[in-house]
Amino acid sequence: MEISILMLTYNHERYVRQALDSIFKQKINVSYEILVLDDASTDCTQDILKEYKRKYPHKISLYLREKNVYHPTRNGYFLTSKAKGRYITILEGDDFWIDALKLQKQYDFLEKHREFSACMTDLVVVDENNAEITGMEVFGKKKDHIYTVQDFAHLGMPGMLVTMMARNYFETKEYSILMTASKNMGDITRFMLLLLKGNIYQLEDKTAAYRYVSVEGRNNFNSINKGNRYRDYICIRYWIKLENYMKQNYDKNFEIIPIKYALQTCLDKYSTKSMIRLIAESNNKKKYLMVFLIYKYLLDSNFLEKSRTGMRSNWKIFMKKKYPLVLFGAGAVAEEYLDKYGWKGNILFIVDNDKKKQNTSFKGYLVKEPEEILKNKTKVNVLITNKDHEKDIIKQLCNMGINRFDCYCSMQAGRGRNILAMWLLERL
Repeated sequence: MEISILMLTYNHERYVRQALDSIFKQKINVSYEILVLDDASTDCTQDILKEYKRKYPHKISLYLREKNVYHPTRNGYFLTSKAKGRYITILEGDDFWIDALKLQKQYDFLEKHREFSACMTDLVVVDENNAEITGMEVFGKKKDHIYTVQDFAHLGMPGMLVTMMARNYFETKEYSILMTASKNMGDITRFMLLLLKGNIYQLEDKTAAYRYVSVEGRNNFNSINKGNRYRDYICIRYWIKLENYMKQNYDKNFEIIPIKYALQTCLDKYSTKSMIRLIAESNNKKKYLMVFLIYKYLLDSNFLEKSRTGMRSNWKIFMKKKYPLVLFGAGAVAEEYLDKYGWKGNILFIVDNDKKKQNTSFKGYLVKEPEEILKNKTKVNVLITNKDHEKDIIKQLCNMGINRFDCYCSMQAGRGRNILAMWLLERL
């Protein structure tokens, strides 16, 4: 057997015919098998699968669960363990292939280039009605088309599993990480295992359609996790498990770079106790604990809020920018700023949320409503001069689509502390 096609289904009655038909439309001159596991669908998916099994009895091996195991990666491991082909490719029941030569192109490439463990292709993204979704970056194509361990360290993706064809390296113990790393996420794990055998090549052809649906109440992964407040925590835990695996099986100094920065996003979401418990699972726990404590207690919160929107509290750089300033806040802080720096003459106007202050004069400047910034948002920098409501104003500006701003009080009061914190973080 040359190719094993693995398909997982769950409540895919609306899509599974299209997925299966796209397999049988393949023009391939080597043998292949289709292994399908349905995780106890509650709709007519299993009936449709039985229909195709009767039609193609020698091509399809069907595994129908009577009870849902709520563990997609265990299902993926099970099918992988049953695959007899020299190559494995994956097609979930709600995706489909759009190139009849997909399998042949990838098979021919891997036969000629034994140094690669797998190859991926480009794809299109569609919604639940098969309409193409544009603007989603799901194929980070590299100039040399080669995805390496170094790319994995940055969690760059070589493509989506729906486009993958890989050599069948399955080994019971080694591949058990597919189940233990995460219950729901298995694509990055699979790429990691393949990279331990060789680099992954990216073909430019668009061969598949990945279905993206994120709607409250649906049962697909993106919909289920749409409002999950623990999603960041779960992702970091997943990455830590993969990093531990790579340290044990590849290089003891290997690190997944985004973990260090992802800890920042969890400060306001989860308790310190739960974060320390998470960090304790890492083989790199000393470093990550230090990083977390710096974020938590040394780097000021306003700096973190701005860094999440791409801003940095660098007072000297901010003051050197050529754009005129709009001060947000007509009070004592603005008065202090004007007394110190008003001589520069780079202030366009002042805004304030207090309607009583709007349309009045403040130290020679007209006070306007915040919406006035929108008329000039690409031509000005906003300096927040209200130390009591910095966070609220930051959120207000972000909601307005304004991202060129900084906070006068934070830059003054927390500048030394922030510089020290950033210096330490860069060296960890």
